[in-house]
Amino acid sequence: MKAKKEKNAKELRVRKPSFFLYWLPAVLLRPIAYILWRSRVDRSGLKKVKGPILAIGNHCSMMDIIFAVHALLPKRFNIVTSKDLFTWKSLKPFITRFGAIPKNQCAIDITAIKMMKKALESNNNVLIYPEGRTSVDGKELFYIAPSIAKFIKMMDVTVALVKSNGAYLTKPRWFHGFRKGKVVTTTSVLLTQEEVRTMPQAEIYKRVIDALQFNDHIWQRENKIKFRSKNLAKGLEYILYKCPKCSKEYQMETDNRHLMCTACGYKVEYTEHGLLKPVNDSFTFDRVDLWYDYCRKSCLEEVSKENFYISKKADFWMQNLQTHIFEYKGSGEFYMDKEHIGYTGTLDGNPFEYRQPLKQLPTLITKNKEGIDLVENDVIYRFLFAEKKWSTKYGLLCEELFAYNNGLRERK
Repeated sequence: MKAKKEKNAKELRVRKPSFFLYWLPAVLLRPIAYILWRSRVDRSGLKKVKGPILAIGNHCSMMDIIFAVHALLPKRFNIVTSKDLFTWKSLKPFITRFGAIPKNQCAIDITAIKMMKKALESNNNVLIYPEGRTSVDGKELFYIAPSIAKFIKMMDVTVALVKSNGAYLTKPRWFHGFRKGKVVTTTSVLLTQEEVRTMPQAEIYKRVIDALQFNDHIWQRENKIKFRSKNLAKGLEYILYKCPKCSKEYQMETDNRHLMCTACGYKVEYTEHGLLKPVNDSFTFDRVDLWYDYCRKSCLEEVSKENFYISKKADFWMQNLQTHIFEYKGSGEFYMDKEHIGYTGTLDGNPFEYRQPLKQLPTLITKNKEGIDLVENDVIYRFLFAEKKWSTKYGLLCEELFAYNNGLRERK
């Protein structure tokens, strides 16, 4: 029993971020971020705030951590990251010394919660992204579970907000490379420790939801900011998969500047100011998020049907818990009905079926390789679609079914 307790204590030990792998590189990279992405930070909101601090951020893109670290200096934070990052060979030698806390994405992770609590009790600071994944469309996540308020109560410390605008447009989910524009990151106190202790969970939840709202497309328009790249539109078909003219799905293609439908010829130009301009037709959604909302509405119509069901062929991969490497396990059908998402096919040559209830799944981890990750008991199951498409649609269907199964119709 004693040996087990010692082992558990060791597993929950949280390393303070290394000065040489955290603070020093962050300072050195600051002028580079300023030059490349016109990164501007306002850290005055936390200047006189003493730790421990639980910081929450809006999850715009994979660049968020860079901008957040700069904005939160000189304080160092244990950053909560996806366990998937711990499988990246390039990060493996550094990520633990960086002080990162691994967490299962879009899933309850008791060990990660205990590690965060332990870090704060050790007078460390912790940074989390409650949305659980980067934005697909340049706006906040469709729905965040109310359990975030219970989590904040449990942590029992001052809560800070680190918020970025422009980070999504610098590195959208669907884009390969980076775009030159402008990123503004600000810090503020969201909840004092006294407020955390005295406010009802419902009020804490509302304050968090309101704080995390953003829309980079509207922000870009209002501030007249250009985002430049030689291949500005390349990859947009990953999220804008449905033609608004002929309603065909996954017939969209892109070149450096345009998004076009191969079924009906509909074509729009994507400009440096974030405008979608019609080339050969008068009709268009003039912002990316509005077109994405059209795709969402179509998914809502699908899941509202009594006999809703979708199934696509997929390859099945599973993460090896010893090596953290994903290994091919088989192939089959990746499906979704009104209540479950799952896979039926093979595992190491034998029949295998796996499924999760959608009532407990507010969103999906979608991969740019056109796949979906499902997590259970620290194991990541990865399903890569054979047709190299469908992940965005599955993600929207999941979010709409979560709303359907939990009586949530309006955006929170």
